[in-house]
Amino acid sequence: MIELHNVSKVYNSGGAPVVALRNVNLTIAEGEFVALMGPSGSGKSTLLTIIGGMNSPTAGRVIVDGIDVYSLSPERQADFRYEYVGFVFQQLQLLPYLTALENVLLALAIAPTPRTEKIARAYEILAQVGLKGKEHRLPSQLSGGEQGRVAVARALVNRAPILLADEPTGNLDRATGMQVLELLRDLNGAGQTVVMVTHDPQAAACARRVVHILDGQIVGDTVPAPEHALAPAVLPISQPAIEPCSNATERVQ
Repeated sequence: MIELHNVSKVYNSGGAPVVALRNVNLTIAEGEFVALMGPSGSGKSTLLTIIGGMNSPTAGRVIVDGIDVYSLSPERQADFRYEYVGFVFQQLQLLPYLTALENVLLALAIAPTPRTEKIARAYEILAQVGLKGKEHRLPSQLSGGEQGRVAVARALVNRAPILLADEPTGNLDRATGMQVLELLRDLNGAGQTVVMVTHDPQAAACARRVVHILDGQIVGDTVPAPEHALAPAVLPISQPAIEPCSNATERVQ
């Protein structure tokens, strides 16, 4: 589904070039759960935004579902982002004066869809992530884990096939962060393609594949060992398990 060919990114900071990515080649198949892991400044977040059509590379090509993303016009790139990508930010970026339902509806603002259908879809996705009955609560009336679920619902409501998550547990306590990771595991188990940036080995252990990035280059591409691998969630999304993913066991297919 996602192919990166010799992708490089150079920023000009005060006239001095800063190389964020160097000739990155990467393929991510439909339905994978991939963690992009590396220290701060390694280029992993830049890579995520390039995959999402939000940050033009200096060199190289990005192909998603056969589409050469950065050969598109700016208008078609916007269409691509709407049709293909849902994004979960580290800061969650929920508007505090809007309800959970209204925050999710923001993602459908430009959709050429009747408002009644948009509302029905938002209710549906909030129920899917375990927030049925809490649609009209403000973020301040929700727990940290529930706020994370609203952010994920907002990323999913346009039915985009790719979910990109940038340090989704970075500002959450361990138990709350594990609830969000369990939700991502559930969604991936249902077929969602997930690409997650993290510097946390325990969060990375929730993925089926870990791509290690250092100084703008891929230095490793591994599958977690069976004792640390992703296991399909046993509990439904509305009752998230919160045990560390590194304690999970892999089901034999």
